Amino acid sequence: MIGQIIREAWISMTAYKMRTFLTMLGIMIGVAAVVLMVAAGQTVQNEITKTFDAMGTNLIIIGPGETVTGGVRGGRGRPSVSFDDVNSLKSLKDVENTSYIVNAAVQAVYGSNNYGVSVAGTTPDYLDIGNWEIEDGAMFTEHDLKTGKPYIVIGQTVVNELFGMQDPIGKVMRLKGHPFTVIGTLKEKGDGLMGNDQDNIILTPATTLRRRLRGSYRPTYSDIAFVKVTEEDKMESVANRIEYQLRARHRLKDGVANDFTVRLMTDMVDKVRSIGMILSILLASIASISLIVGSIGIMNMMLVSVTERTREIGTRKALGAPNKWIMFQFLTESVMISFMGSFIGMVLGVILSQIAGAVVDKAVPISIWSVIISVSVAVVVGVVSGLMPAIKAMKLDPIDALRYQ
Repeated sequence: MIGQIIREAWISMTAYKMRTFLTMLGIMIGVAAVVLMVAAGQTVQNEITKTFDAMGTNLIIIGPGETVTGGVRGGRGRPSVSFDDVNSLKSLKDVENTSYIVNAAVQAVYGSNNYGVSVAGTTPDYLDIGNWEIEDGAMFTEHDLKTGKPYIVIGQTVVNELFGMQDPIGKVMRLKGHPFTVIGTLKEKGDGLMGNDQDNIILTPATTLRRRLRGSYRPTYSDIAFVKVTEEDKMESVANRIEYQLRARHRLKDGVANDFTVRLMTDMVDKVRSIGMILSILLASIASISLIVGSIGIMNMMLVSVTERTREIGTRKALGAPNKWIMFQFLTESVMISFMGSFIGMVLGVILSQIAGAVVDKAVPISIWSVIISVSVAVVVGVVSGLMPAIKAMKLDPIDALRYQ
């Protein structure tokens, strides 16, 4: 019975090829759009994960305290965590390493070339904290940090923009008119989470930046500090120890707000991922509107089909065809149209997502969700769209159907 119903449904579909194709087109476009949006959302999630993995999720970030005016929180206050504060945190339990950054944006000059760069005054431990690797040459040392040596380690963007094919090691660049010797280059990292070029960076001893590049109001204070924890599940306890130690060093009395902020990288990761998930769901929801349009198209075609085949339905009933047979035939036809459209749309969406990934040079995953969406849409849309026409066909009176012109 089932095989015969499927064969008859297929014969009916192929009898009107163009109409069947145009009916499937709405479902094809809808499923393809949803698959594309799901792929885009997963790609964003993967890029977020990749970026945070590159930074390290077992980090605690310490920055200036927030300003509060009239009970309203403002932006960041003045730097309050000193270099010595950061170094003292190394003695805390479960702390693997610490480092800090003092930033400056300057114009780098080499020969006739110049380029705007971000200079990070930091410590040798920043390589470990930021998961950086040396491509060529070496990192400056603790002795260089203490003595304020004019040494720099440069990112690949700076290498490409200023040196081209030349070997930059040993060359002298000028930052704000001061000479700095290139002692190393960093391995390429690519774009950051916000699309920023992570390789457009120069690392130099913090003491050097303070003395030569930055006329800071508080020159021995860090803009941002990092604490690397031995294990991710110990971050909460380490954060509490950091807060206690910094309050003690800053002599803050009970009831006085912190003049610094302590943030866990894991919390930041969770927030960004949740935003990415919400965005993915929103995009997929918008794309699914076309599925509603497609289901209306199937329902419309099936209602027209019932009207056109009224006499056929009457003849079948007169020959003894049961009502459920008539209903299942039209319902099967609707599900088949929906299933074929969903399958083609899924394949089209996967192909287009891979092409888009190749264009933007990003790895786009092929998710099992594409198959789940395709099958689910095929069943739900097919049944919902075909149910009303199928019931209408089932309820036709055979005598009135045979008289229908």
